[in-house]
Amino acid sequence: MVVGGGISGLTVAHELVAQGADVALFEAAPQVGGRIGSEHIGGFLFEHGPNCLVAPAPAAQALIDDVGLAHQTVLRGEAVRHRYLVRDGAVRSLPMEPYRLLLSDFFSWRARLRLMAEPFVPPYAGDETIAAFMRRRFGAEFHDTVMDALVGGLYAGDPEQLSVSAVFPHLKRIESEAGSITGGLIRNRLRHGKSGAGNPATRMLFSFRNGIAQLPVALASGLGQRIHAGHRVESLQLRAGGGFRLRVEHRGQSRSLDAAAVVLCVPAPTAARLLAPWQREGSEALAALAHPPLAVVFLGYRALDVAHPLDGLGVLAPAREKRGVLGMMFSSTLFAGRAPAGHVALTAFVGGARAPELALQKASMLREQVHEEARQLLGVARAPVLARVRYWRHGLPQPGLDHAARLEYLGEIESGHPGLFFAGNYRGGVSVANCIAAAAQLAERIGDSIREISPVSARAPSPAAGTASAASPAMR
Repeated sequence: MVVGGGISGLTVAHELVAQGADVALFEAAPQVGGRIGSEHIGGFLFEHGPNCLVAPAPAAQALIDDVGLAHQTVLRGEAVRHRYLVRDGAVRSLPMEPYRLLLSDFFSWRARLRLMAEPFVPPYAGDETIAAFMRRRFGAEFHDTVMDALVGGLYAGDPEQLSVSAVFPHLKRIESEAGSITGGLIRNRLRHGKSGAGNPATRMLFSFRNGIAQLPVALASGLGQRIHAGHRVESLQLRAGGGFRLRVEHRGQSRSLDAAAVVLCVPAPTAARLLAPWQREGSEALAALAHPPLAVVFLGYRALDVAHPLDGLGVLAPAREKRGVLGMMFSSTLFAGRAPAGHVALTAFVGGARAPELALQKASMLREQVHEEARQLLGVARAPVLARVRYWRHGLPQPGLDHAARLEYLGEIESGHPGLFFAGNYRGGVSVANCIAAAAQLAERIGDSIREISPVSARAPSPAAGTASAASPAMR
């Protein structure tokens, strides 16, 4: 039994079916996909959540091949040439090559000298916040202007609170193995060459012709009647003889369901609710993980009304700039087919850990606020021809310094309750590629585990229950 039809749940179900397991997936929403949603509106394509994947991503690319989507992939647009940040109230390009960065006036001379000193900073073995890590290794100015903006734009987070080991584990690994980030990057470049897998420059953004939602749609198509959308799991209980009993609500009716194994691929707050009656400490550990609200604002403009060339991924704003947005993505530059001819599309992110109250504003206020930011920063001359808002009441998880202990405790719960598993963006990383990789690894572990569990007998639910899968556990 897989509970949750986001990318983690769909991947787990897909991999288990490939192993020959008897799988049923239950999703409370009318459709699967979780945070992934692609909406076509008047020639525009609005991504409600994630916008892309980052290659190389072996697990994600294998999954894409499995579901036959490889021919539908689209790569980052050739017009993406810059990385823009807001500095001193203006949009400025951040040089990506180290020598250009050190020669540019983006940073003060003092900050540039501090960057050059990074290889001589001794490593630190313990966990620390992203802010502490970046200031220790690269200095305060680099953190306050670059990393703060990056963390706010990509994770809707506060680097003063987030764990570097949880959010950027590769940075801690490089520091540990090479003694410094600069040294580690140079070592990778020498080991793999300019175009090798170890070179960050080879990482490529990609999506699909009709949006990122093509992936969950393809996975759902392959799973067929094993998916039961519109079914909300109300409770999860342990059975005296082993296995689990779930209470599932569908169209106002509630029924019981027994399963030998349950994979909770739901957001942490939902998993906390399901654990609460019989695993109070585990429930509290999950409930304590912050998910500040986030609003996604999509604006479509006539290209002639935007002064900025939009020749980058987008623009990010650090907290010190006190902007109303965390950042704006240049959606129509990033991938083809995101705006009709003669138009451009922007996707802005508002709220998160930095300013959660802003994400709770009325849609009209959010549209006006983001348009004003676009006017000030990008030289937009007229009102958008299209504006849409997507609210996420629970945004991205914000793993702090207590997160390692939380994950360790979840592992103890799994060990103490054979057949129970946890998956989701709070466990393996928030990106689509990370979720897929973690879910695929979990599916391998589940396949080994469920073969050791005595199966719980089950009958297929009747078509009257709205679940016409002959391979699903019983709903009685």
